[in-house]
Amino acid sequence: MNTESELIKWSPRVSQQKIRLLYEKDAKGIVDDELIDDVAFSFFVRCQDIITVTDASLGRVKCIKCENIIFHKWNKEEILKCKNCSWETTWGIYFKSYQRKQLHGGTALEGFKNFVNALPKARSPEEKMILIDQLIHEAHQWTDSRYKEPVFTRPAAVNIIKGKMKEVMLFLDQLSGSKKRKETHDIWAEKVLTWDRYIKEREKKVKKKNEKNEKNGKKKRY
Repeated sequence: MNTESELIKWSPRVSQQKIRLLYEKDAKGIVDDELIDDVAFSFFVRCQDIITVTDASLGRVKCIKCENIIFHKWNKEEILKCKNCSWETTWGIYFKSYQRKQLHGGTALEGFKNFVNALPKARSPEEKMILIDQLIHEAHQWTDSRYKEPVFTRPAAVNIIKGKMKEVMLFLDQLSGSKKRKETHDIWAEKVLTWDRYIKEREKKVKKKNEKNEKNGKKKRY
């Protein structure tokens, strides 16, 4: 049996300093191929891990040696044993390896998948920069048939950039880049506003419901 720390390792989130440097150079029109490749690859392996962990949370663990899929039933004592090689562990150990590390894709999973699929096809530094920019401005969103639009819940960047959610939100708001990145940032800002609109709409509905209940209560007294 593998020990708890053996082999199960995940790629880290990228530092805000490195992303900020990338965008500062981008704003000045400086194309730093090495830095772009560094950030893009760091995001690539992180996104791969997010996809792997999300699949594992749904009952499909990928063997870390041969990538064979091992199905499980979420029992922490359950032994995950690969039929193709010698690797094995328990679900409890595997779960603990990614717990509280922002590795679950949630509702932003498609964004992470899109990046993994698109990056190998990107050839120029600009193509890679566009993908990086789109990725960090992805969002976890909640949908409900009672509301007209998906509602922003948190930035997908918190899965790939170091920092607490409020810190990452502030970082994204302050992030500078070239004029070519303005459209992506504007789309991001609009996503964030959906939460404010949702709260206002919910408060309006609650107020209307309370007024109706109060009115009905008065009628019953007479």
